[in-house]
Amino acid sequence: MYAYILTLVTNRNDAEDILQDVGVTAWQKFSEYDPQRDFVAWACGIAHFKVLESLRASRKHATLSDALLDELHAEMVAMGDLLDRQHQALEDCLTALPEQDRALIAQRYHPGVTIKQIARETGRTVAALYKALQRIHERLFDCASRKLTGEALS
Repeated sequence: MYAYILTLVTNRNDAEDILQDVGVTAWQKFSEYDPQRDFVAWACGIAHFKVLESLRASRKHATLSDALLDELHAEMVAMGDLLDRQHQALEDCLTALPEQDRALIAQRYHPGVTIKQIARETGRTVAALYKALQRIHERLFDCASRKLTGEALS
C-alpha cells in the first residue's frame, strides 16, 4: 500500500501521512467493508481517494492527471486480483503434493530453520536436499502455471 501511494505522490512524508489517513479511514469505514470482496482492493480504493484528495489540496499534481491516477489505481487493483489468483493456485498445488513433499516445504520455510538442520533431521546431504526442493518447486510452478493458464482459457 505504501509503495502504491509513494508512486503517486513521490514525497515520502506525504506518502506516510496519506498511509496513516488510509488506516484511520479504513478503521472508521470497516463496518462498510464487504467480506466477500478483496480487502486489499477495498483499502487501495481508499488510498486512491486519499491520494487524489491530498494532491488536489496541495496542487502538486500538475504532472499527474486525474485520468492517469485512475488508470494507475485500476492497474493496482488488477495486480491485486492476479496475486490473489496466483496465491490460490499455489495453495491448491501445495495441497495436491504428497504429504512428504508438503512437510519438506513447510520445514524449509519455517522461520529460523536452516537447510543444514533439515538435512540433519532428514538424513540427507545438503546438496540432495536442495535438489529435492528444486524438484518440488518446479512441480509447484508447473502446477500453478497450468491452473492459471486454464483459468485464463475459461
